[in-house]
Amino acid sequence: MSECRVAIVADDLTGALDAAAPFAQRGATTRVVIALEGLEASLDAWQGALSDVIAVTTESRHLTASASAERVTQATRILARLAPAVWFKKIDSTLRGQVVAESLAMHRACCRRLLLAPAVPSQGRTTCDARILVYGQPLEATDFARDARSLPPSGELDALFAAAGLPLARHVPGQRLPMADSVADAETDADLEALAGEVGDEPGKWLAVGAAGLSRALAQVMFGEAVSLDHMPFTGLWMAVGSRSERAAQQVAALRRYTPDLPVVTDIADVTVESPCLLLTPYPEAPPRDANEVAATLADALAVGMLAARQRLYLVTGGDCASALMKRLDACYIEVAGEWEAGMVLGYPQGNRKWPLLTKAGGFGDEALLVRLLRSLD
Repeated sequence: MSECRVAIVADDLTGALDAAAPFAQRGATTRVVIALEGLEASLDAWQGALSDVIAVTTESRHLTASASAERVTQATRILARLAPAVWFKKIDSTLRGQVVAESLAMHRACCRRLLLAPAVPSQGRTTCDARILVYGQPLEATDFARDARSLPPSGELDALFAAAGLPLARHVPGQRLPMADSVADAETDADLEALAGEVGDEPGKWLAVGAAGLSRALAQVMFGEAVSLDHMPFTGLWMAVGSRSERAAQQVAALRRYTPDLPVVTDIADVTVESPCLLLTPYPEAPPRDANEVAATLADALAVGMLAARQRLYLVTGGDCASALMKRLDACYIEVAGEWEAGMVLGYPQGNRKWPLLTKAGGFGDEALLVRLLRSLD
């Protein structure tokens, strides 16, 4: 009988996928349940054939602290029946969402020591003196601190948690982890791998709280080296970009410079199923619109192509858009295959191999990311 070794709780869908993908990349069977309301039914359906890694999104990024905490508590209690060796609370590396409230809720529910390590060095996000830096700049001085829907807090991480009732001991690279709730500085992947090694040495003792950097380190410790994805031959690429982040706008602009003839669709009525390649986006020409409306519009447009079952690859950016797409497809989970590249996750909604889907966080990746993706299909 199979067993779940890692349980992941995230506040949005792209975050759950981002945390789960490094495990899939190393051969672990991995599924992400797209809504808390479907978690119990999914676990019941998978009895006797559980994945090595099971993640769930609580869809709580934009809720109040109390509502977010309640959903995380519920998710943790449901997953507890699996008795996973490793608990992982996925948080945003730039602290968007109810990071403190959700981490404390999971800490209480699973009764383990908390290790907070949000660094993702490969994306320029490090921690020093319990503060988050983005390419060397304090978080509060970056574009992430102006997120339209979810402003992150500022200040030292241990102070934020202490104010909510949980003191954290500071850990610096090169030392052993203290036998207490802790926040860890990390400037390199090696720093995170050392933390993951200590967590692995004491299974059942730690609740790991972090982002893709820490999940990748844990995957390495538990499942070994990453393996390359077997890419299927795709006949085209549809990309849905709904994020208003500066980086997403740069990626779209670079893509349009690279291929000026790429059709840009802003309305579902303009979607042509036969089009091999499309860019679906309400920006930059359109005025600002409600984020939920944007997500639903893009999901409807992308679903037109996916339901036609053509052998295309699809990309959706941002957790809100990804969740809206899953609901439009009536999918309860995503079977994760791995990463196209770091931060860009390949999965199959409801395990359907006719729906190859890439997801990424809206602000993730360098300016040339979409150009590289399109060129990779040539």
